[in-house]
Amino acid sequence: MFVLLVELEAVPDRRESLVQALESLVALAPEEPGIDLYAVQVCAEDPNRFFLYEVYRDKAAWEAHLHYPSAKALLDRFGALLAQPPRLLFGTRLSAFARAGAGGMPEAPR
Repeated sequence: MFVLLVELEAVPDRRESLVQALESLVALAPEEPGIDLYAVQVCAEDPNRFFLYEVYRDKAAWEAHLHYPSAKALLDRFGALLAQPPRLLFGTRLSAFARAGAGGMPEAPR
């Protein structure tokens, strides 16, 4: 398992374009066999900040994601939509809990 947390900050007048790109990335995630989870959260204190929680089979699956044609096209647009470069945090599992059947995530307010 390979886990990545990404923090993004939208240029305020391009927030909706970033939201659309992020929603498209989530919609494309099932096409990529190496993605186990791809979730986007909106920061409660600042609606222009987003947190992505990405779980891949392994690092090679993440690297493949960066070059997957439809994902790459969206990722290439990020530079014009972000107020600063993305902040990436890579991790490996230390400990975890998951309730059986708790796969759904609540919708974030737009």
